[in-house]
Amino acid sequence: MKTLVLKQILACAVMLVLWGGLFISHAAGQSPAAPADMILHNGKVLTVDANFSIAEAVAITGNKITAVGTNQSVLPQAGPNTQKIDLKGRTVIPGLIDTHLHITGPGQYAGETPVPPDKLRNYVVDWRAVTSKQDVLNQIDQLMKKFKPPAGEWIAFNNRLSFSTVSGRADGSTVQPVSLVKILYDELTRWELDKVLPNNPVILTMGIPDENALLVNSMAFDTVWNIHADFLKKYGRFWLGSNGQPDGHLEPPFTRLILSTYAPQSEAQAMAPGLRKMLEELSSQGHTTISTKLRQNSIDAYTILEQRSQLIMRMAYGNGFEHFGRITNLADLAQFGGKAGTGSDMLWLNSTAPSSVDGATTRGCTNQKRSVAYGPIDAWFPVGQCHTDSEYMGGSGRAANIPGNYFQDWMLGMGQYGLRLANDHVSGDRSVGNMLGVIERIQKERGPDATKSWAFDHCTMVDPKDFAKAARLKVMFSCAPKYIEDNAPAASVSYGPAVANNFIVPVKSMIDAGIRVTYEADRDTYVWEDLELFLTRKSVDGKVYGPQERLNKVETLKTATTWASEYVLKPDKLGSIEVGKLADIAVLDRDYLTIPNEQVSEIQAHLTILDGKIVFVHRSFANEYNLRPSGAVISTYSELKARRPRPVETMVGEGGG
Repeated sequence: MKTLVLKQILACAVMLVLWGGLFISHAAGQSPAAPADMILHNGKVLTVDANFSIAEAVAITGNKITAVGTNQSVLPQAGPNTQKIDLKGRTVIPGLIDTHLHITGPGQYAGETPVPPDKLRNYVVDWRAVTSKQDVLNQIDQLMKKFKPPAGEWIAFNNRLSFSTVSGRADGSTVQPVSLVKILYDELTRWELDKVLPNNPVILTMGIPDENALLVNSMAFDTVWNIHADFLKKYGRFWLGSNGQPDGHLEPPFTRLILSTYAPQSEAQAMAPGLRKMLEELSSQGHTTISTKLRQNSIDAYTILEQRSQLIMRMAYGNGFEHFGRITNLADLAQFGGKAGTGSDMLWLNSTAPSSVDGATTRGCTNQKRSVAYGPIDAWFPVGQCHTDSEYMGGSGRAANIPGNYFQDWMLGMGQYGLRLANDHVSGDRSVGNMLGVIERIQKERGPDATKSWAFDHCTMVDPKDFAKAARLKVMFSCAPKYIEDNAPAASVSYGPAVANNFIVPVKSMIDAGIRVTYEADRDTYVWEDLELFLTRKSVDGKVYGPQERLNKVETLKTATTWASEYVLKPDKLGSIEVGKLADIAVLDRDYLTIPNEQVSEIQAHLTILDGKIVFVHRSFANEYNLRPSGAVISTYSELKARRPRPVETMVGEGGG
């Protein structure tokens, strides 16, 4: 009997030890050099370490995590001035990392005095009343008479319309009529623009992101052509009119040369306050790091915020937008070799990539055949915009004879000179296949390290037959769950259910194939709604697309934390709650692991800590704890977003793919 009791006691002891293994304690038996500055205790700490360990408390000293473990092991590290916060069981996670997000319209952010068009050097054409090309020309003429820009100044016009919305969307979004496409793509030419703007070089957007298509007048075309004719004859990509001459419709790299060299840019000082407000919205969701492509004026604006100690988000940026197209001698890529990862821990270079290698939604470069119309510009781009195709097709078959492929040559140059590919837009399955082919060639010629940490963004359409090759080549994928909701219903109508269920954001199969997958929003969304889509894959029409591609809670959180830290090149500093890592932490209002998947979208961040400092406090949490840290934003996501009384405009050169 005594032996049996002894065995039971030993068994209980073993169980206690095993249970204790769920809680990691790097603090036990250690005495830090100084007391902790802050201790979060009595919480459910999802460390997202290698074992996905769960702890109760976290100690922060300076900007680093100095202890993680049980309440009993961490609380003794408090000193007389330590800030202790009893979380009362709330869930704690690493600060969220978004690996591809566009922050747009900073100069017109609500709450700031609206910046007039002449200061933004950017004007808007409203297409809601347009029925003819003359309506467009009249608007341009009236704007120029009102603002009177000096002769010779570059003028940019944003068209307030989008041809990227696809038919068959479950949310019932209005698709622009084909008649407007004909006006902008066929009837308006550089010679028509010359009639109202003969003395200024003009850029007009084309209802899709400007880097993928622009309409310019003759002064703009001639200004660029006279300087870069040899480059443009080899790589340029532009459309021809019925007279066989360039009609002013341009595709990349021609568009990118103009945008990076000649297009008007807003002043960094004017942009900084609006960018700060957008970052506050992200911080209120639990974000602490985002990755994005930036032009130099945006980099300068974030630098201003960093210098003012107002940068409340880590920024891993791609600068390829600034140089792609501008660099006409690809040997000049050598200046960026080995630079990825350089900068500060708040603002660093993540890539020097070509950015958009194809179009989005209706222009995603695809091998799939449409059974019905996908979008209003199908006739102009029947297989999408395939920038990585060797043969240039052009819009509606009006392509100039362009022998070279700048996108492929740029990627080969990246492999040669040690640049990193990331922060790029890869929308269609055909583009994925094309780029994997280029990467395979680079690795054969220069070894696997030549493409180390290279990544494709979006996962909008990925052919399952490419999973094995992508895994073998160790290509990461940054995936936007929003495209499950936005694109799968339309893809089901246009391409069939097999494509909708197997090609659209196929994250589970990619992970199972050995591909590193990370989370991205791509545009203005709410992160917890996005992450719920990874779990449910349920669209607004109530249908589940690709049920086999659902992720579990652990996988979903990893896409926005530890796996995402690899994408931003800081896995040793970010992505998990471990001793020695930077103290980026979010406290949630409910238990992420136990709530139903359908309630994840309701999660709110109660506290966001960046670099060891509290930068956001939810209003209810602030009231409950009487917590009002100096410099922190005390509000809610809803309140912060409500500061925007109108949709944020995308400025020329800041749009997505």
